[in-house]
Amino acid sequence: MKITEKKEIYTARIRSLRAKKIKETQKKIAYNGYTDEDDYNYLCPPEGYNWKPVGDSPNGDFHGYKGWSENYAAMLKSFPPVVDPENSMCGNFYRILQKFRKLRWHELWDLSPWQATIDKYGIDHGIGQIHHFCGDVRIGLELGWEGLRQKVAHYSTVNNQTEEQRAFYHAETVFLDACMDWMDRTIDCVRKKLAAETDILLKENLQGMLEANEWVRRYPPQTLRQACTFMSWYNLFGRSFNREGCGGQLDELLRPYYEHDVAEGLIDDEDAVYFIAGLLMSDTKYYQLGGPDETGRDMVSKVSWLILEAADRMDVSLNLTIRVHDGLPRDFFHRGVELLFKHKNGWPSFSGDQSLVEGFMRRGFSKELAAKRIAVGCNWMAIPGLEYPLNDSIKVNQARVFEVAYDEMMASGERSTTRLLELYIRHLRIVLRCIADTMDFHLNNNRYNSPELFLNLFMHGPIEKGRDASDHSVQYYNIGIDGAGLAVAANSFAALEQRVEKEKCLSWDEVYSSIQADFKDPKGAYVQALLKSSSRYGQPVSLGNRWAHRLTEVFRDEVVALKSKEISVFIPGMFSWSKTILFGKQVGATPDGRKAFAPVNHGANPMPGDVLNGAMTDMSEAIILAQCGMGNTSPFQMELDPGIIDMEDGIDKVMALLETHLKRGGTLINVNIVDANLIRAAHKNPELYPDLVVRVTGFTAYFITLTPEFRQLVVDRLMEA
Repeated sequence: MKITEKKEIYTARIRSLRAKKIKETQKKIAYNGYTDEDDYNYLCPPEGYNWKPVGDSPNGDFHGYKGWSENYAAMLKSFPPVVDPENSMCGNFYRILQKFRKLRWHELWDLSPWQATIDKYGIDHGIGQIHHFCGDVRIGLELGWEGLRQKVAHYSTVNNQTEEQRAFYHAETVFLDACMDWMDRTIDCVRKKLAAETDILLKENLQGMLEANEWVRRYPPQTLRQACTFMSWYNLFGRSFNREGCGGQLDELLRPYYEHDVAEGLIDDEDAVYFIAGLLMSDTKYYQLGGPDETGRDMVSKVSWLILEAADRMDVSLNLTIRVHDGLPRDFFHRGVELLFKHKNGWPSFSGDQSLVEGFMRRGFSKELAAKRIAVGCNWMAIPGLEYPLNDSIKVNQARVFEVAYDEMMASGERSTTRLLELYIRHLRIVLRCIADTMDFHLNNNRYNSPELFLNLFMHGPIEKGRDASDHSVQYYNIGIDGAGLAVAANSFAALEQRVEKEKCLSWDEVYSSIQADFKDPKGAYVQALLKSSSRYGQPVSLGNRWAHRLTEVFRDEVVALKSKEISVFIPGMFSWSKTILFGKQVGATPDGRKAFAPVNHGANPMPGDVLNGAMTDMSEAIILAQCGMGNTSPFQMELDPGIIDMEDGIDKVMALLETHLKRGGTLINVNIVDANLIRAAHKNPELYPDLVVRVTGFTAYFITLTPEFRQLVVDRLMEA
């Protein structure tokens, strides 16, 4: 077959898969309602599907090695096999076991030592947090699924001194047996589809699908299709278990198999694109492309280009990040930005190698190890297979810390921004001490709650030692702590300094009285107007910028100084994920003019409306001030008008903007390319735009799947930026 004919056939199949995905997304909304998270690419359960887990505590939740392994095995048996003759990969899932849980932690645990502090400050603590680190899929690629099972069997005879060790290995065996049974049932379905298929080309595809699955079921993959097949099952097993979403350095993972196949004359680039598209369609995993390896060699290869080509033809919700550094090929960088504007789906993101590597080195790690720490989530950085960081899991609501400090200051004593900052730091320390203590509790107990049965298989240490990844079995425990609500706190400090201390046009009591009344008192509108028009974070050379930088330094220094019994180091960043609404509901009116319980700012971004539309340099300058500089990210949520591409050298100008931000200390840039009229229309009638994808926060999602409240938040951010 001519290469042009093959391209036409594969592209038609990919477009068909895309159409099915959009239709399935609409079905999922009808079935599940709105969700403010990744798309995941799972399917709606069949009619009458009613599987439920068996609980082991009063609220019906399941826990520990036995509860998770046995319920996962039972759930997988309830999944009908999925085989689409148009896809290069097979299999899909219907439910995520973790989503059946009612509580993140064990309901019988005594959290009373910390509960009052958690409630007072709205702490998003670490107890019961899961995944948010990255397995090393190469462990599985080198062993195959049967090899992983043999590895578990071997070490179960080595580490069998305690009942807990025996329970650990039994659970891992039950987990793997369930996964392989799921594969077997799907392979049987492929055989049946193959026997019944009359289309010669689809029959050929099903034959290749069958051979790849039969091979990786028993042996390590040798070809690109087999490697993609292994990773597709890796995605399905991890996601359906506990929502795990890290994929790793995809271009390097696949490169050896592609080069082998090309050298042997087994495939051409059209085959490669088709196989990779099937892998990408299996899940919205977070993958990094490009960037330097430990020796400084850039990792962009022909496979990197083929991944972008597959993503281009798919035109769906994805999570790809390009690692930007001086050695990144300019044409690859250009192509990534081009695809941002072409599809307007919010991918790829762009991470800054220099800032991330130098930051991680400041925490005491080598440059070689820092280079291994890659982008694998909304704002996550992790060393695949070696590090347990729980990034994007623990958050400090800085707006709430400010509110507690402000109330205390107004109740007694001196009134000044100097004293307010002192109180702010004191309360921040209380919050961080609570986080450190609860993380110690987590690392000593989470194996009895939510063991990492999937990721244990792909980490260096857990299987070899007979201990869960949360139980001191991996090399690095570098726990990430994110600040959220920075702009609210910074603008509040700035407004008080400007309007009360410097200009003296408002008194401390006037401001506080109006805030307590949510600006509904007789002078409330006047007070609010003065506060909202003060010098804001995001405006050039502003008091708001100065306070944001000062509060970032405070947060960085206090997190870095934090000690605990079980944690190697704590690493600060600034990120709110999609909790801007939740965190806002924890905080009353604030001296920045914000109304009670309104959302806080997104991540490190200024508040919507505080930066003029299109003033990306001002936005960049502000977010650079909010970089903690310790190896975790303070992402820049960038909103760009699609008309930029029509400007002369428009793509080059965007590349320069991205590169300048990352070279000046920026760490991660998430970009939305959204037409204002389109987003307004979609917000009014989302059902008319089922294929509209937006960059929500660190992840992309179909706009139609978001709750009306969260859609409004996204619209406000886009329209007022």
